[in-house]
Amino acid sequence: MFEFKKVCNDLDKLNPLERGVMIVEKSVSVIGGLNKLDLTFDPVETLVIFIMGSVVADGAFNEKDYLYIYPSLVKAFGKNFDYMSAKQSLQMAKDIKKVISKYTKELLSVIAVCDENLATEIIELCLLVTSVDGKISLREKRYIRQLCHLK
Repeated sequence: MFEFKKVCNDLDKLNPLERGVMIVEKSVSVIGGLNKLDLTFDPVETLVIFIMGSVVADGAFNEKDYLYIYPSLVKAFGKNFDYMSAKQSLQMAKDIKKVISKYTKELLSVIAVCDENLATEIIELCLLVTSVDGKISLREKRYIRQLCHLK
């Protein structure tokens, strides 16, 4: 069983180097697992938008937060990570919450069909990226915790 609170506490204790290593390790595993799934949408894009959505979970678009998580997203998803496209899709949306909601539903459908280990790694990767500032905020925890209620 996934212990959300314990994982959050453990991740909060990581130093930046440990966090960076874990982001790379988890992302390799998660992306490999996602690419094996037979889905009608791109699960990696869905995961990226979901993670980016954590910084707008309260409905605000904060450029500083995006710039802060960008290096972690590049670490997690590679040098070809198209941050600008993902960012533009959020900026251009009239209702950011609807866009985030769409990708959240897609990610929930991914977690519904994947095995428990991959689901756990997806949640941990989301938490790792959102914790790059050294702390997972209550808002980020609430946003990511919704992934835990499916399994």
